[in-house]
Amino acid sequence: MRILFVVRDLAATEPMGLMQLGSLLRRAGHEVRLVGAQRTPLLPLMESFRPGLVGYTLFSGEHRELLRLNAALKRRFSFVTVVGGPHATFFPEVVADPDVDVACRGEGEGAMLDLAMAIERGEPFRDIPNLCVKDGEGVRKNPLRPLIEDLDELPFCDRELRYAGDPESRDYPVKSFLASRGCPFQCSYCFNHGYGRLYGTGWSRPRERSPASLVDEIVDVGRHARLELVQFRESIFPWREDWLQEFAERYRASVGLPFYVHVRADLLTPKRVALLRHAGCISVNMGIECGDPDYRREVLGRPMTDEQIVEASRLLKRHGIRILADNMVGLPGTGPATDWATLHLNQRCGVDYALAMIYQPYPGTDLAQRACDLGLFDGNLDQLGPNYYVESPLRFADAAQKREVENLQKLFAVLVEAPWLEPLVRPLLRLPPNLFLLSVFRAWYMYCYARRIVPHRLSRRIVAELARSLFGIFPEEANRDLVCQDS
Repeated sequence: MRILFVVRDLAATEPMGLMQLGSLLRRAGHEVRLVGAQRTPLLPLMESFRPGLVGYTLFSGEHRELLRLNAALKRRFSFVTVVGGPHATFFPEVVADPDVDVACRGEGEGAMLDLAMAIERGEPFRDIPNLCVKDGEGVRKNPLRPLIEDLDELPFCDRELRYAGDPESRDYPVKSFLASRGCPFQCSYCFNHGYGRLYGTGWSRPRERSPASLVDEIVDVGRHARLELVQFRESIFPWREDWLQEFAERYRASVGLPFYVHVRADLLTPKRVALLRHAGCISVNMGIECGDPDYRREVLGRPMTDEQIVEASRLLKRHGIRILADNMVGLPGTGPATDWATLHLNQRCGVDYALAMIYQPYPGTDLAQRACDLGLFDGNLDQLGPNYYVESPLRFADAAQKREVENLQKLFAVLVEAPWLEPLVRPLLRLPPNLFLLSVFRAWYMYCYARRIVPHRLSRRIVAELARSLFGIFPEEANRDLVCQDS
């Protein structure tokens, strides 16, 4: 059977979940394509490929765009629509959309294999575990199947799917990998908390790939595409010292490329950091999130002190490892003082890039429920934007406070880099959000990411798109006319 997977922008992301599914489905004899909706005209592709199953990865905020596109295609072609990803997992009610047939919750490997086989054979699929299925009898929400325990049993991600859908990505020197699944921590803003509620203790116990399997995949990718720097994308890179010891030796001997990982301040010990550096780690993503230690502990579920975070930063710096720090502004129940405290904590840590995000109340998270309980959000997910860099969907006491949050996010990293600018910048925060401030954010982010955190040469395409965006010139979306005609 022919299967088409659609993401919003294939050039800007590596959809490892879909590439993993692609490997499994192709091994089962199915024909699979992967495309990005922003750059690939779907009408001619649908006419030539004629898929029987079309799948979309939905992220809250991006979901509206892909659902509108699916509706336009449904008017013209006959196929089964399945949606997955975090939005479908924590908001399976999306299956009530008249043009969605199936929503997949949680790990989708087994469910997608069963669904594709059932459609190919013309058999019913309303009882497949992990699926919420709409048929003539209503909506059936099936139970979850057990988590995949041995990740080494899964085939490597089918990266040729991405290269076929976006040929330039083969030559992009930075590529991503996953070493594990699951997370034991209960951060109230994170999707891992929601997965913990779905799967219980199974999700809270990280499942690690063997270092041998992980290194073998990286070596294989390097044989078939340009690879100069590796990113590990799980929320927390495996931290067991015996695993790290084996990984460090295998990676150093067989790969030897610099890499970037996600870490947590209260897990960083001198031995763990030394092992990461020995293996080739040059930079990390570390969550600071909030500068109010009480809010960070009691509301965000991150029981670590300011001094722990500062000391973890010093430890990384002593080993020559650069830090991209994650932060949130506009958190529910806080005010400007909290956002400034967050900025000042980043300054104390001396991070190399302080990434600030405007808080978004994503479904399935306890912090989103807190926002609703405080009357700051009404639960309408259509108010969420496609990213967390533009505006806040929360209600504020007045428009001035909302402007300050949104503008501070744009200038946050610059102020961490140059604290002396603070008296000059504060008046700018009262301005209406504008293209100039957004351009400052985008340009500084791109510079720090490509020069400090994941140092590499930017492609001409990325440089051209950044330059256009600085003047408010954005490329025409490939399927805009299709969606507009349908609406």
